[in-house]
Amino acid sequence: MTFRFCFITVALVMAVGCASKDSNAPANSSAPVSTTTSPATNASSTAPPVKSKIDACSLLTSDDIKAVQGEAYKDAQSSARQDGDFIVGQCYFALPTSVNSVVLNVTSAREGASTSARKFFQSTFAGSTAKSGEKEREREKAKGGEKREAEVEESPKPEKVTELGEDAYWLASRIGGALYVLQGDEFFRISVGGAGDEKSKLAKSKTLAQKILKKLS
Repeated sequence: MTFRFCFITVALVMAVGCASKDSNAPANSSAPVSTTTSPATNASSTAPPVKSKIDACSLLTSDDIKAVQGEAYKDAQSSARQDGDFIVGQCYFALPTSVNSVVLNVTSAREGASTSARKFFQSTFAGSTAKSGEKEREREKAKGGEKREAEVEESPKPEKVTELGEDAYWLASRIGGALYVLQGDEFFRISVGGAGDEKSKLAKSKTLAQKILKKLS
């Protein structure tokens, strides 16, 4: 499980759109696996555009954003990409105060995928308890890896969020964190930028998540 959590943490910093360079801005990224792209066989050929099943920018309104960030967004930048078995649709809600910007990713399985976004979510977050962390630390101690044990100790662990969607987890980070929510055959990730501690950003993320869930249900 530690491997999966580290994988998620790395994925959080993989930029997909145009996020603010401010250290307090939300990570502009997708959740699942990275993809290796085959080189083009013909210099003149181009890959077909990737289209997300769900338009992430349609899931939040200007008023929704203003209610938690204090200002309406000035632009909603939509993008999509394929990551392995998944299509990740993203919306970067650019606010007048760039540090306050919000990023929303919606992940669904591509056509012909070998697995579903639902199964990926469940297998990724399953067993994310203190007990699994203790087992990992015990293994590192047995190897004599005191430094590695400290790194495991410091790595973020998903926090279960109740009464939100079918399943939800908060993954903290040094710049705030991100909320992952499962609903049906998709899951989404919401990251809120700006001032405030982890608790306040989780509260804002939950408020926006509830707005999103109404449109996904």
